[in-house]
Amino acid sequence: MDNRRTLGKIEFYITNVCNLTCEDCNRFNNFKFSGWQRWQDYADIYAQWAKKITFDKITILGGEPLLNPTICDWILGINNTWHKPVQILSNGTRLNHVDGLYNTLVNRKNWIGVSLHNVNEFDGFEKEVYKFLKGSFKKKEEENFTGNKKFPAFSYNYSDNNGAMVSVYCQDTFINTPLIQTAPDQFKLYNNDPVKSHSVCGFAKHKNYHFIKGKFYKCGPSALLPEFDQQFNIDLSDEDRQLLHAYQPLSIDRYDEHGAEFFDNLDQPIPQCKFCPYEISAKKIFPISKEFSL
Repeated sequence: MDNRRTLGKIEFYITNVCNLTCEDCNRFNNFKFSGWQRWQDYADIYAQWAKKITFDKITILGGEPLLNPTICDWILGINNTWHKPVQILSNGTRLNHVDGLYNTLVNRKNWIGVSLHNVNEFDGFEKEVYKFLKGSFKKKEEENFTGNKKFPAFSYNYSDNNGAMVSVYCQDTFINTPLIQTAPDQFKLYNNDPVKSHSVCGFAKHKNYHFIKGKFYKCGPSALLPEFDQQFNIDLSDEDRQLLHAYQPLSIDRYDEHGAEFFDNLDQPIPQCKFCPYEISAKKIFPISKEFSL
């Protein structure tokens, strides 16, 4: 009998680095946000986590995860630790630039999920998919996939007879994020009722919990805003900066003592929700390539 805690899904966030400028990226990777993680640095910690908790669905993302030099180590490491397949959520631009990526999919039921941010690039991207898939392939349009009436939406699955699969869906609208840019490389945050902000939060609604550097976080902003502040020095009062950095993720060494309380309250608002918007607006994005450094 498996006595581990089971959650619906987890997102392994492995890099801040991205090669696109998608306005209102909800993990702030449209800016020159640096830093990435090696699987081997956290493999032992995640092996301990796997004894405590399991998931129905596992996703690797960033940033652009295919820019992480150890992406294949992450995929196979998670496979071997949790004995589950992995979705790698990508913008699709690096599909044919990662040595060994195809072989991490074949016969392991791992798959690439591509969030295509510019629908005008679909034809060119499809050629990249055909190039990536090595065997005889097939294409299937997903049924009952509808999007915002103002913008086109689509979803396709591509697979080959070797067991590799790439899915692509339209994602050319983003909603506003906690970061308010006031000048180049200058930012401030919202100051809202945390309960109101939490009530409209997509991370909360979809239970997008994060593993980052071996620790379990309620959401992306709770982990990434403090790191972003360290790199960009967000315009904050001393009190708000202290609050921003006060959130405590769950580490494996605190699991036995604090795990039950942490998970009992995981879907409740936290004080740091005040930094997020509660009036949500969506707009079309127009990403362009940008320089990046690891």
